[in-house]
Amino acid sequence: MSTEIAELERAVSSDDLSRVERKRCDARLRIIRAAERLMIEGPIDEVTIADITRAADVGHGSFYLHFKSKHEVLVPIIQDRAARWDAHVRDHLGALEDPVEILAFTTRHMARVALEDPLWRWFLIHSGVPTEDMAAAVGRFGARDFQAGFASGRLAVPDVEVCNRFILGAYVSALLGCVDMDADAAGKAIDVMVEMLLRAVGLPADEAADVAHRPLSELRPMS
Repeated sequence: MSTEIAELERAVSSDDLSRVERKRCDARLRIIRAAERLMIEGPIDEVTIADITRAADVGHGSFYLHFKSKHEVLVPIIQDRAARWDAHVRDHLGALEDPVEILAFTTRHMARVALEDPLWRWFLIHSGVPTEDMAAAVGRFGARDFQAGFASGRLAVPDVEVCNRFILGAYVSALLGCVDMDADAAGKAIDVMVEMLLRAVGLPADEAADVAHRPLSELRPMS
């Protein structure tokens, strides 16, 4: 799946865009990249918009032409990091073919990644319940796997659009409830959340419990 960062990278070297448009895309990309680099180096709370514009070599006003806040610039950053993690998690599917098992596997791993990634954690903690922002950043990955479950007939809901919003809201709320837990407690809470989501979309309770609590293989380090 393409991300805004990938699209901007293509745009800055595209002959199909005007010089003005390429410069606009280049400025936005430099702001995003500078913000990501500074926030990784951290502490995130201490990174200012002035720091970002200085590192990106753009004017203060240029930042506000593209983003309203430091929080908003995190949306494409989280989207890009989520896309890379999603691809990495799916590389570990092995022999899994059942869409429900794939859904449980990817959701459990991605939730753990979200809590371990410092940028993702900050994004969650400082956004209240950021369902719209999370939808923009990562919602499409979960929606893809739930859609595969619906298409297989293994899952069923009366309204898919309402279901997608319900799932995302529950997912974000559950992650927020885990941010202060240690890794073991958070992992158990995530698995319970996945079990409950599977039950909510039509999977029998005993099967949901089985799929959501199976031993979870560790991911190889992402290059």
